[in-house]
Amino acid sequence: MDILYRHLSILLLNSDICKIPGLANDSYKSHDVYTNKSLSKLLDEECSIVVNNTGNITKKCDSWVYDTSIFTSTLVSEFDLVCDRTILQSHASMGIFAGALVGSALFGTIGDIFGRKVATCLSLMFMFGGQLGTVFIPTYFSFIIMRFISGIGSIGYWNSAVILSMEMASPKKRVWTGMLIEVAWAFGEYLTVFIAFFVRQWRHLQLVFAAPIGIFLIYWKILDESPRWLVNKGRKDEAEKILTHIAKVNKTEKLPEDIEVCEDDQPIKGSFLVTIRKVLRSRVMVIRTLIMLFNWMTVNAGYYGLTLNSGKIGGNVYVNFTVSVTMEVIAYVLCIAFLDRIGRRTLHCSCMIIGGVSCLSSIFPVIFGNETHYWIIITLSMIGKLGISAAFADIYFLSAELFPTSIRSFILGLFCIFGRFGSLASPYIADLGLLIESSFGKALPLLVFGSMMLGSGFMALTLPETMNKKMPETIEDALALKRNKRIDRNNPEVCMELTKEHLST
Repeated sequence: MDILYRHLSILLLNSDICKIPGLANDSYKSHDVYTNKSLSKLLDEECSIVVNNTGNITKKCDSWVYDTSIFTSTLVSEFDLVCDRTILQSHASMGIFAGALVGSALFGTIGDIFGRKVATCLSLMFMFGGQLGTVFIPTYFSFIIMRFISGIGSIGYWNSAVILSMEMASPKKRVWTGMLIEVAWAFGEYLTVFIAFFVRQWRHLQLVFAAPIGIFLIYWKILDESPRWLVNKGRKDEAEKILTHIAKVNKTEKLPEDIEVCEDDQPIKGSFLVTIRKVLRSRVMVIRTLIMLFNWMTVNAGYYGLTLNSGKIGGNVYVNFTVSVTMEVIAYVLCIAFLDRIGRRTLHCSCMIIGGVSCLSSIFPVIFGNETHYWIIITLSMIGKLGISAAFADIYFLSAELFPTSIRSFILGLFCIFGRFGSLASPYIADLGLLIESSFGKALPLLVFGSMMLGSGFMALTLPETMNKKMPETIEDALALKRNKRIDRNNPEVCMELTKEHLST
């Protein structure tokens, strides 16, 4: 998903100037003498050109020339997304996140009803079709449609893959399993910037990223279903076959101890709907869910907003993106080092608060500094990116370990839906600087993101810790996290007593 976003943010990078009427072979560099040299902004008066020698008569631009020193062709230059059409740049970003919102709901439900493998492979087909279709789009509107389809598939693929990998692992190995996915994510980001350095035409760049996705369609044949999900659905024989195969590949004589399988022969009938009703009837679970919803909105808005903002705060775009990705890698290393030492909740809250303070601190170089102090704003932005990246990685662990297997994919999909509202807002928040032509405009997006991160971090302090805990199979297991105790699910009286207690609070 992030690769799609970084890719899009590169496609939107272009500087433009009004084309000089009647001047043959007009170019961006030929305007030093003939124009007011202002780059297009949201305000129409800045998208004008002098039409007489005295400079007191101007006209609104109807055509532009673009700076091709970095990119020979971008989405902006091909469809003239400038001046009063600048807002369409934000709409292009929103198209991805609107698709991600739909994909979160669609594949979250598919994952719980039809399986993690089906959700993973089906979403991969959506992503491949949307990405490849973008190469051949004739209009801006068709571009939005293709990005919408790509967004549906990308978030479904990511969520399903994360859940599948985490359900295959024990508590001790879960961090490594999840964080290896994050490291691969960061590698893809480095690859995006590296390829974009050599491929400067946006359609060619799009094709380079779309074509390899087709290779992974072989997952339909080689990917195994989650044994935990199979057991939850009463398909224990299939689960045992998969675990036996895993043991064989690992060259062990018995099933790996890393994966705990429920010993009950009978599944819980109607477990999905029953668990949903129990969540809604429990004040503890409802509050827990609301806190997580707000945190998901914040990490999505902050992560993608700071990613997009990295190309708008000054300096070399390639350097900014590379440093931004490096902050993510550092964040993932911190997660690997501390998730099993200080806990999921503590690390998540710390990263959110540190990131929030860093972003809010950007107001000081604005108030007390000048344009030469932009590097301070960039540095604070990168520290904020480090914090939000670590929180984004950790929130998947925290979410998966707070809710039971029967609704885990659904609840993660629900969180992603609300998270996408934050994503939908992120390009508009990142573009707030276009409305204010000053140093404060550079810092304004950071102030908004910082406030959200700080508030979410303090709210998350009320959540239970899940470090080294068995992933909950039932609502009773999830409720037991509050008391830091393990429930004997073979004793229905104990489960019933705990449920009654929480439903009455």
